[in-house]
Amino acid sequence: MKVIFDYIFMKKHINIFFFVAAMMLLASCGKRTLIDETHSFANDTWKRFEPEVFNFDVKNVDVPYVVTLTLSYDTTLVTDAALPLVVEFFADSNARHTLFPSIMLTDRSGHRRGSTVERYCTVVDTIDNCRFFNEVGTFTYRIKQRTSKYEIGGIATLGMKVSEL
Repeated sequence: MKVIFDYIFMKKHINIFFFVAAMMLLASCGKRTLIDETHSFANDTWKRFEPEVFNFDVKNVDVPYVVTLTLSYDTTLVTDAALPLVVEFFADSNARHTLFPSIMLTDRSGHRRGSTVERYCTVVDTIDNCRFFNEVGTFTYRIKQRTSKYEIGGIATLGMKVSEL
């Protein structure tokens, strides 16, 4: 009897797993990612007046997009709670928009956010959770750090992802 119960219980869990996996797959169908790109910094140093530039094509203006940034930094060199940025983006028509987000490196209690591997921590922050692009074409995002430091040592990579909401 126990063998039959174990078989039915295990089969039920396997069916639930496949059902959940199928629903997740259906939920992600049709959602496009416009860009998912990561840039590395020479000598793990981000210079203040050297922006990182990301280009991508927008073909659908009827859906909202989510813009996220991923920052990987050396925890022994970067001790700030946040990294303030200037994010400018331009369309082919020269329309432009500017955001002033900050990537939060620690939470309110001062604990490091993100995942840490060895001495590097990677933080993912959403900087725009409902961006509608008003025209079809190529968009350029230019991201600069806006600290008072000329160089920030310990910044390894900056990534950007824009995908349909």
